[in-house]
Amino acid sequence: MVTIRSATEGDIPSIIDLYRKLIIHTSQFEMDRNVSLDDYRRVFAEICDDPRHELLVAENGGEVTGSVVLLIVPNLSHSATPWALVENLIVDPPSRHRGIGKQLLEYVIARAKEKGCHRVEVMSDKRREEAHRLYRSVGFDTSAYGFRLYF
Repeated sequence: MVTIRSATEGDIPSIIDLYRKLIIHTSQFEMDRNVSLDDYRRVFAEICDDPRHELLVAENGGEVTGSVVLLIVPNLSHSATPWALVENLIVDPPSRHRGIGKQLLEYVIARAKEKGCHRVEVMSDKRREEAHRLYRSVGFDTSAYGFRLYF
């Protein structure tokens, strides 16, 4: 049984391990950094202090098998309604095709609705076709171009 919950500090190593499996593009800026566990703990504390930033994990049998980030962005357009950004959705490769990614997405979509958001956005690397199928399966549509600038 999969449980979706807020991440705890003890989840940091599992989340970082998942992220290493997700990253397709790494910038030179990232490669030049030497990040310690204390750095990750400091950033985790910043995330926990921000009520608009949710770092969630999917736990199955006591193991963290997936993670997702939900950011709620205040907004003056669209009748002053916020919008939501989904980022860093990852399911451990051996746990894929079991509905965990879909559960994580449905959870953050419900949270965005609870927060009064008028839309949810997710970006994905063009090469991640399996992820694109997952996004479409829960109602996302490719309705915009996305642009990124890495440092």
